[in-house]
Parts: sequence; structure tokens; C-alpha cells
Amino acid sequence: MTDLLSQSSPDGLTPGIWLSYPSEVSTALLMRAAWAGMRFHRDGSVAGAVEDPASLLPEGADVRLDQLIDGDRTIVAARGGLLVRVEVRSRVTGFDVVGADLAEVAAEVERLTTAARAACAVPDGSVRMRFWSFGDDDGEMSTRRVETPSWEEVAGNYAARTAAGLAELVAARGMADRAGRLILWHGAPGTGKTTAVRALSRAWSPWCQPHYVMDPEKLFAAPQYLLQVAGLDDGVDEDRWRLVIAEDCDEYLRADAKLRAGASLGRLLNLCDGILGHGLKVLVLLTTNEDVGRLHPAITRPGRCLSQVEFAPLSPVEARAWLGGDAAAPEGAVTLAELFALKEQRSTGAAVEPDVGGYL
Repeated sequence: MTDLLSQSSPDGLTPGIWLSYPSEVSTALLMRAAWAGMRFHRDGSVAGAVEDPASLLPEGADVRLDQLIDGDRTIVAARGGLLVRVEVRSRVTGFDVVGADLAEVAAEVERLTTAARAACAVPDGSVRMRFWSFGDDDGEMSTRRVETPSWEEVAGNYAARTAAGLAELVAARGMADRAGRLILWHGAPGTGKTTAVRALSRAWSPWCQPHYVMDPEKLFAAPQYLLQVAGLDDGVDEDRWRLVIAEDCDEYLRADAKLRAGASLGRLLNLCDGILGHGLKVLVLLTTNEDVGRLHPAITRPGRCLSQVEFAPLSPVEARAWLGGDAAAPEGAVTLAELFALKEQRSTGAAVEPDVGGYL
């Protein structure tokens, strides 16, 4: 949130805001309004792309600009002493409001936020997940709807002790009285970690936003990127927690992580329970295929983990129950991916390779 007149152009002469991305025309309109006396500027954003940005404008608004560049839509309109910009970019809907009366500006931002959230609402059985990647020395975020199962639908896919640990975590409704900000899931490939991530995201969606990091090696290596993903001072959805999800983080969790990854491990721990994470509503969920005995002791020490769950293969008895009735099961422990492959083989009569990718 910014007072437009407190900023200046690159030459230091023209009060107002200036930006280098495609909507420079809309920015110029905001600058002109600020210079004319509309000194208050407030902004906001909502995850998700509103299909018709014009639908968010105040009733009777006078459209001054309707711009479409590389798929990004920007609309600027005036109404009742306010100038409003609505912009859809990278699956995020953002808006700026400029006016001479602070109360009116703030009220319009609140109205836009409510309207945008309603327009971006996702149907039952899915969540809107934010995806992060690092490029051009900056974090880039996009969002999309991800289909998610309920915990009840997938609980039977896990070994009893794994399911018990997950059920306690899924049932959580806020973190105010809980110690630890790190969630650690470990186990062999094919034991269902990715499916559990989706189920947890759905269960927590009323109070916690999932943020999936596609390049964790960059996240922990670049401090500014880490701050962006953690939401430090972004002013968006401050009433909700943020779940930062990074899968296959073996490199940063092994006992020799400090030698292999430099300061990355320290940044991770600082975000979870150090000065960096203090006051932030951020939880970090890490998955690894490593055995817990091979993880760095700083990761597993008491008090650091909100939850630590081992994704164990199903026992022969559990596998037989999963397959149904008196069906013969493998003699030893078996992963969920192997069970799905075995079930497919029995239904088709053809040998099928385990689809490990679907049940990481």
C-alpha cells in the first residue's frame, strides 16, 4: 500500500509510480490521477484469473483503457472520484485504486477483493494452488486449479501407522497453539506422498493457501526468492496461513547437507523457526525418499517438526485387505504404486509396470 506522491519517476522529477511491465499506459493514467490530487493508492490481488475483468468494475464506471497484451488483460476505469485498474496476469487478478479520500479507496479495494474471490472460487474437490519458479533474478508465481481427493477417499491407501500420523495433521484447524513449523514426510518412492499433499491441501484450504515450489534448489539458494515465496510483507491474504510445499528435497535434508548445499539448510531452518520466520504465518512441507536415519539431525531434532510422518509400504495383511477379500498379496511389504500395478495386471491379464509417478 503506497502513497503515490511519495514515489518518483526514474528522472526524479515526476511524482507518481512507474513500472516497466507491459501496462505502462495504465500506469501513466494512475500517475496522472495522482498528480491531479488523488494522492491515495491502495492495491490488492487474488489468486486466480477472473475470466472477465470488466465484471469487477464499479457499476456505471467509465472505461478509460481496455488493453490486451500477450494474453494479459488490463482495464482502467473511473467512477465516483476513484480511478480503478484491474489486471489479470499469470493467473493472478490484481487491482489498484487511486482516489482523494482514503476511506473510499480502502472500501473499493475491499469490494474488489470480495468480488474477485467470488469469481475465482473453485468447485468442490479442488483447490487453487500457487506455483513458484525462479527466473530473471526474481520469483514468478502462477496459479491453477488442482483436483484434490478428500482424506477419507485416500486414507485406506496407507499403512496403519502412516495413516494415523496423517489423520492427526489433516484434522488440524489452525496453528496458533502448535510448536514447530516444519512438516517432514519421508519414505520410499511410490508410497503416496504426492497424493497426501493434495489431500492435505484440500483439508486445509479454508485457512491455509498451498504454494508449490517447482525448483526447491533455487528456493533455498536465493534469499530474495525465499522471501517472496514466504510472503514477507506482500500484504496479500494476511489472515490466512501459507503452506510452502517442496518435494524431493533429499539434497537439503541429508546428514551432509551443510557440505553439499552450503547455506541452504540454514535458510530453511531459519524460515521454520528462526528470526526469518518470526511473525510469518508460514508452514513448510518437505518430502524426501531418504530414510529418517540419514537425515541431518538439525532437521529432526525435537520441537522443530510440527509433524514427521514415515510413508511405509503396506504389510502383506494390509495389502491383501487393499486388494480385496482373499486375493493373494506379495509375501513382503509392498508400496501403493506396486499395488495399483498388481490390481491393473489382475483386471487386464497383462503385466503392468508400477506407476510410481502417480503415487510419490
